[in-house]
Amino acid sequence: MISLTKKIEFEAAHRLSNYQGSCSEIHGHTYKLAATVGGMIDPDTDMILDFKTLKSILQLSVLDPLDHALILKENPENRRIFSAYTGKITWMQSEPTSERMIEWMAKKITALLPSTIELIELHLHETSGSFTTWKNIRG
Repeated sequence: MISLTKKIEFEAAHRLSNYQGSCSEIHGHTYKLAATVGGMIDPDTDMILDFKTLKSILQLSVLDPLDHALILKENPENRRIFSAYTGKITWMQSEPTSERMIEWMAKKITALLPSTIELIELHLHETSGSFTTWKNIRG
């Protein structure tokens, strides 16, 4: 199997409503995501997947919902606090930690990949020195 990786960046803010400390306040990050997919080379195209196709998948699954969004856990506290907010909010079922965000991304990306392509690994950088890795344990 051969793999290829596409990197994207996006800006987003979040807060951790169950956190005791400064991360319970709204704060932002320049997130950097590296998505690695793999598969067999298609003899008709001599590619596993066109980088443009992978970029489009990342646009739909990650950038459209998260870029310049406020990412929040959907709970009564956040619904109350942000009820008057008119900006872009992406609601998650869990706290928007990098661990939960990368799980969410893996599901969204996998759902859009062609059946012959497998998501192998994701690296989500929250800061220049802190990142989370998701790996396909079946691969």
